[in-house]
Amino acid sequence: MGKKLSKIGWLIIVGCIVLAGGVVCAKSPGTFKPDSEPDGFRGIKWGQDISTVDDLVFVSTDPAFGGIDLYVRKGDEMKMGGAELDRILYGFWKDKLSSVIIYTKGYVNWDSFKAVVFEKFGKGYQGNKYIEEYVWGGEKAMMMLDYNEFSKEGMLLMWSKEISIQQEEWKEQQAKKGAEEGW
Repeated sequence: MGKKLSKIGWLIIVGCIVLAGGVVCAKSPGTFKPDSEPDGFRGIKWGQDISTVDDLVFVSTDPAFGGIDLYVRKGDEMKMGGAELDRILYGFWKDKLSSVIIYTKGYVNWDSFKAVVFEKFGKGYQGNKYIEEYVWGGEKAMMMLDYNEFSKEGMLLMWSKEISIQQEEWKEQQAKKGAEEGW
């Protein structure tokens, strides 16, 4: 049986689909504010090898794309503006930084965090004005910010566009291999 796609895997796939329309037009509302597109997070660049990053603590492996190892970083500041952050996860695919996920709990923290994100990157594209979900797309990175009213959890997912392309190529190679060997 095939592996079940993880939440992060689904978010990346959905984000890529949603962003595909927004990235076509360079001036679309889903673009980053000038000179704000992230090339990583807190001094760690997209694609940077895990061996060069200090103070990481392994949390789990997400099965997406053959395995994305998730870490927290000792000493991470868990506050941005007026928002208290719940956790920050660093995703490494094939030992390279591929994604960062920042979580908040409660509407007050979410609202404060959203204000920080909008100030830093611009508003992003909101497909439905009744749903708190915003997306950005650029040359190096993609982002999705959302709030779940039921769980009261906010999340910012940032990921490397280049590594995302490599992950999709990996997935296609696995499908070809499965089609050749599995029949």
